[in-house]
Amino acid sequence: MFLEPQQSLKNLSEAVIRLSDFFIAHPDAQTPWESPYCQLAYRHYFFPLNYLRNVRVIQQGQNVGFFNGLDHSVDWGAGPGTASLALKNHMSLKSQILIEKSQQAINAFKDIYSQLSVPKVMITSDLKKINLQKNKSLLTLSYSLTEMTELPEGWDEFEALMILEPSTRDDGRKLLELRQKLIEAGYFMWAPCLHQQRCPLLLHSKTDWCHDRIHVQAPDWFKKLEQFLPFKNNTITTSYLLARKQKPAALAANQIRLIGDSMKEKGKTRQLICRGEEREFLTWMHKEIEPQTLPRGDVVTLSEDYILKSNEIRLKKPTT
Repeated sequence: MFLEPQQSLKNLSEAVIRLSDFFIAHPDAQTPWESPYCQLAYRHYFFPLNYLRNVRVIQQGQNVGFFNGLDHSVDWGAGPGTASLALKNHMSLKSQILIEKSQQAINAFKDIYSQLSVPKVMITSDLKKINLQKNKSLLTLSYSLTEMTELPEGWDEFEALMILEPSTRDDGRKLLELRQKLIEAGYFMWAPCLHQQRCPLLLHSKTDWCHDRIHVQAPDWFKKLEQFLPFKNNTITTSYLLARKQKPAALAANQIRLIGDSMKEKGKTRQLICRGEEREFLTWMHKEIEPQTLPRGDVVTLSEDYILKSNEIRLKKPTT
């Protein structure tokens, strides 16, 4: 998905920085698809990174059978069709609908749209006008909710929702609030959450938010591009929700999810985890056990040999 540009890397880097500055200065604004610099930066920089984010979320969903029985996808605010292409490349779909109100974006990324499964492009603000089997359909919002104040009308008619948001504090906590709204509307969380209880990051913190970390293997030309940029992408992050009206299978009681990076402290190493409403840490006491390095966002099986002290799960044996 890393498409090498015909332009110089210096020109591309200038376009990337300009679009990045735009997103920072106007986090709620519509993407300026009409601008050539935006199309250039998105195709060769933001598109491949967002594609990797979508692939990560899709793989997490496949691990728990989230996509079973879904035949159609609707991509709201499709842009270049990032989420739709990732879905097409990783699962079998009978049809894909892309909703994008910018004709400039549709024209700029026709080559990507043409790769999809029986694609149809629509410009509408009402999901109720879409004629398909909603009980076998997935609604995707990939980095589009950040430009909106609420979900599009008709969202609750879909069986399944896949929502990706920037892993910023504001967008991440907004997504956690939406999580509770979805549960109250009758949806069940399939991923990343392991439970349907209230989110511990909202209950016990005013600043924390939930996001996954993804390691990037980029081609040489992309690494050379980053020499002109003030930021690097050895890892990228994303915040997401996978929700369905159908209830997920019960998980093993000893499964936990890493929602924080490893933190080395005096005498111990801790990592924030999630398995319910409580704010808890997986803890390795240096005198008793060698600390593990576990990837943020992964689900692990908690070994039975541990001591629960305050909000710390102090391991006696390594977890897997």
